[in-house]
Amino acid sequence: MKIKKGDTVKILYGRDNGKTGPVVAVDLKNDKVIVSGVNVSKRHLKGDGRTRTSEILTIEKPMAVSKVILVCPLCGKTTRVGLKREDGKVVRICKKCGKVIETKKEEKVEVKKETKTKEVKKTVKKTTKSKTNTK
Repeated sequence: MKIKKGDTVKILYGRDNGKTGPVVAVDLKNDKVIVSGVNVSKRHLKGDGRTRTSEILTIEKPMAVSKVILVCPLCGKTTRVGLKREDGKVVRICKKCGKVIETKKEEKVEVKKETKTKEVKKTVKKTTKSKTNTK
């Protein structure tokens, strides 16, 4: 899929055609994207009278990738995305201006592995003498 999280896209057709917004999430298996502020529906939740209150939620539903087109961050036009290999990496390029489309650089989080030392606890069993009552 050539559209990634964080890209600005424009809706081509449907109820929300012409609207633009950033991509919030991408579903690769089903070829769907969730765009912020687009394809919004309402969900009514019933309260139980004790803890949960009744409310109306607005939910952004996923839509097909074929309904959206990328807005180039460099030239500002809607464009198709091409792929090009540079230095062994695949980069996305704008078909209209020909420049490389870059997304936000994700910071890599280093995971430190801590070695766990096993502490052996010695348990001392106490013996108690039972007293017998003799009469």
